[in-house]
Amino acid sequence: MGRHTSFNKDKALNNALALFWSRGFSASSLRQLEEATDLHPGSLYHHFKNKEGLYLHVLRYYIEHYLQLRIQKYLGSGPPLEGLRRFLTAGYRHPQDMQYQNCCFLACTSTELHLLPDEATKLVRQAVNTIQQALLTQVLKGTEKNLIAPSLSSTDAARELTSFFLGLQLMARISPNQHQLDLLVKQSLGHILNPKT
Repeated sequence: MGRHTSFNKDKALNNALALFWSRGFSASSLRQLEEATDLHPGSLYHHFKNKEGLYLHVLRYYIEHYLQLRIQKYLGSGPPLEGLRRFLTAGYRHPQDMQYQNCCFLACTSTELHLLPDEATKLVRQAVNTIQQALLTQVLKGTEKNLIAPSLSSTDAARELTSFFLGLQLMARISPNQHQLDLLVKQSLGHILNPKT
């Protein structure tokens, strides 16, 4: 059966993201990527140069279409403490067949940075900084409204929340028990922020 001649870049990147997210960079074969993107080998190389180039496109796609939307949805408006809790817990609420998404793609990528171009490290670092800035904004809003009293400076609280977020991603992949993870989030927010409400 021949492949389609039209090329939907967003669809190809989304399908490649699902493959990379579930299997990782090194375990995703070129044949699997060709099938996921519905591209012939020559077309895959024409559009993305190589497997590493495709991964970089996928990483940018994830940051723009998944991470930014998650930040906007949970940290863009609403009660600050509730937004923080929902931002942290939303990442591990996936059905059984999509539990690979319990771990943020950034955290998954971090485990294979040594196999990827230097640009991947730069993209991950920028995305983590974006998360930290969004968390800092949320902490400051909560402090201004007397909803939370950080046990650290607001900057240090945002830094600790970012570290907790990344660690939580790995915990969610290892042990996807939502009740236990929810309890961990509640306890950690209490330790880092000392919520008043």
